Amino acid sequence: MAEPHETVPFRRQFIASVRRNAVALISLTVALFGTSYNTWRNQTTEAHRNTRAAGFMVLETLGQLQEIADRRYYGGDHSDENRLSGWGKVTVIRDMSTLVSVNVDTQGHAVFAAWQENVDKLDTGDAQAEESVTRAISALRDGVIADLRALN
Repeated sequence: MAEPHETVPFRRQFIASVRRNAVALISLTVALFGTSYNTWRNQTTEAHRNTRAAGFMVLETLGQLQEIADRRYYGGDHSDENRLSGWGKVTVIRDMSTLVSVNVDTQGHAVFAAWQENVDKLDTGDAQAEESVTRAISALRDGVIADLRALN
């Protein structure tokens, strides 16, 4: 164990050393803080950029899916091409929704489920099927827009 008279000179030397190097220590602290902040800001910006890109893709695909559903219900287009295109759109919506937010992901799965349950009913002119698909699309659209507006 150190003697009390030995710690006093060390403490004085340490304080004197800090005073001599204060500018360097402050510069190092500022540099570390600046680098940390810059890294955090870059990661946040990239996350927002990815969310925006996924959100816009979901919105665009939702519009295309609504058009396909309307063609099946109102226009009588019951072709296999129309059906396959609809399945492609709901799959993209479901997959891209996970990149926006948890809420949008849930709604994206709801659109997929609504399409899955009602695509055949659209061919028979079932109004409830059309309303179910349109409601799911509208809810997801509102969720995506709300999440995009919340980004800063």
